[in-house]
Amino acid sequence: MSAFQSVDSVSKGEKLAQRLSHILARLHQGDALDKHQLAEDFQVDVRTIERDLGERLRGIVERDEDGRWLLTRSARSSIPAKHLHGYARLSGTEQLFPDNSLRYLLEQLHTPEQQRPMHVQPIAQEDLRPRTQEFSRLQVATELHQVCRFNYKAKARQVQPYRLIHKNGVWYLAAEEGEKLKNFSVALIDGLHVDESSTFLPKRAHIDYINAKDDVWFTTDTTEVLLRVNREIAHYFTRRPLLPQQQHREDPDGSILVTTHINHINQLLPVVRYWLPNVRIVKPVEWHEALMNGLKEALKKWVPE
Repeated sequence: MSAFQSVDSVSKGEKLAQRLSHILARLHQGDALDKHQLAEDFQVDVRTIERDLGERLRGIVERDEDGRWLLTRSARSSIPAKHLHGYARLSGTEQLFPDNSLRYLLEQLHTPEQQRPMHVQPIAQEDLRPRTQEFSRLQVATELHQVCRFNYKAKARQVQPYRLIHKNGVWYLAAEEGEKLKNFSVALIDGLHVDESSTFLPKRAHIDYINAKDDVWFTTDTTEVLLRVNREIAHYFTRRPLLPQQQHREDPDGSILVTTHINHINQLLPVVRYWLPNVRIVKPVEWHEALMNGLKEALKKWVPE
C-alpha cells in the first residue's frame, strides 16, 4: 500500500468514526434523524448514511413509521439529555442557574456531588406521596375533562377541573364550581369521585385566565395597590417579584413605589406584615387602615393591661 493510500485510508476511518459518534450523540439526546438531512449535514451520499444506519449501527437504531431513525428501545439506557430542559420547564426551575444550556447542566450532573462548588437549598414542599392515587385520578380527569365530586372543608362539591397548579410548595386544583373559577388545595380534597361518564367542554375564557395568572387567587375583580418600600429593603422587591403583576419605580431617595393587582386583601397583608416597618400601603387607604386596626388588636392581646 502506498503512503498516499495509507493516509487516505486513515482519513476515511477518522471521518467514519466522527460521523458515527455525532449520529449516536444526537440519537442519545432523543432526536429522530432523517437520512437525507444527515447526508447534507455530513456532505456524503445518502447511500453512505444508509450503510451507517442499516449496517454499522444495526441493532442500535430503528426506523419509525415516518422513516426517521431513532434508538431502539433496548438501547435507550437513560432519559434523553434534551429532556432536561423539558423537566426544568415542568418544575419551574428554568431560571435557577444563570446558564441554562444543556452543556452546563450536564457538566453539573457529571461532577460528583461532594465536588460541586454550589448547593441549592430546597424549597419546603408539601408531601403528597400518600395521595399519589388521588393526584393521578385528578390529573386524568383534568386531561379528559371529566366532572369530579369530593368533600372540601366539610362541604360537598361538584366541579369541572381545569388545571393542577403548584404554587409555593402547595398543589392546587383550578376548577369551575357553580360557573365560578375557584382553587382547591389538593391535600384538603376528601372522598374524590371522578364521573367518567360525565364530561364538559372547557371554556376558553377560563383557560386564558389561568394562563395569565401568576398566583392561585381566582376572582374576577382585582384592586390596584401602591406600596412605598424603603431603600433598606428595596432590593428584595426588585430582585424578583414578591407580588402578582408587580411593577416598580425607583425614586431619587432610593425607595421604590411598587404597583400590584390584588384579588383579596389577605393576599397582600402577610407580605406587608413581613416587611414592616419598611413597607407602607399608600393605596387603597382603607387597606392601610385595615392593617393598622389589625396591628392594634394584636397589641391589645399581646400587651398586658
